[in-house]
Amino acid sequence: MSSAGTPPGLFVTGTDTGVGKTIATGVLAVCLRAHGLNAGVMKPIETGIGAGVLPDSDWLLSVAPSAVPLEMVAPYRLRAPAAPLIAAEAEDLLIDVQRIVSAYEALAARHDCMLIEGVGGVMVPLAPDLLVLDLIHQLRLPVLIVARSGLGSINHTLLTVECLKRRDIPIVGILFNNPTAPPDNADGHETIRTVLQWTGLRLIGELPYGHGLPQTWDRERSRLMAHIDIQALLESVGFRTMA
Repeated sequence: MSSAGTPPGLFVTGTDTGVGKTIATGVLAVCLRAHGLNAGVMKPIETGIGAGVLPDSDWLLSVAPSAVPLEMVAPYRLRAPAAPLIAAEAEDLLIDVQRIVSAYEALAARHDCMLIEGVGGVMVPLAPDLLVLDLIHQLRLPVLIVARSGLGSINHTLLTVECLKRRDIPIVGILFNNPTAPPDNADGHETIRTVLQWTGLRLIGELPYGHGLPQTWDRERSRLMAHIDIQALLESVGFRTMA
């Protein structure tokens, strides 16, 4: 869990790239804020900056505003749309985990709780001797897994759970997402049932497909928020009841 004196938080990881971690993190942040918590957001490493789309860190700050420097929210913003290790090498950089931990601690001191969005999945390399898994361990935060609800998700999700358990990293639950439109996710109900049965993990919610996200955020926000088990979320960050 979080270190002594540090506000609670969650590391939001995915079973793969493109599962919707950024939208999920934004939804969780606005849900927590709607229930009285000053939730902060962080995207320690992002790649593909300048590729013609709004960077994840900029979007997260747009939905969960905070008067903090962007470089604190996103210590590493890399240009190449590749795994962080490859993108950093292209800029002759070496990702330093302590730089990320220091930024996280500074942000945590300003918020009631923190949501840290990972990059890719837990086995994505950040440096020659550093995986996302190692970063999670350094931050000492429990994990919330974002998984697709459709075909192929069972294997990816069970592998992610196994990796985290082998490192004794606590998992608060799973948030399923539908990043593509039906019928791609037609077997979603059975996928969710099977994953929960095999892992014994708590279901935090299932986000429906939102056409045009993140551009359509203002239109889709309330519908997405309604699919979160808010009590499960509050308990996940250490707040069982709210005044």
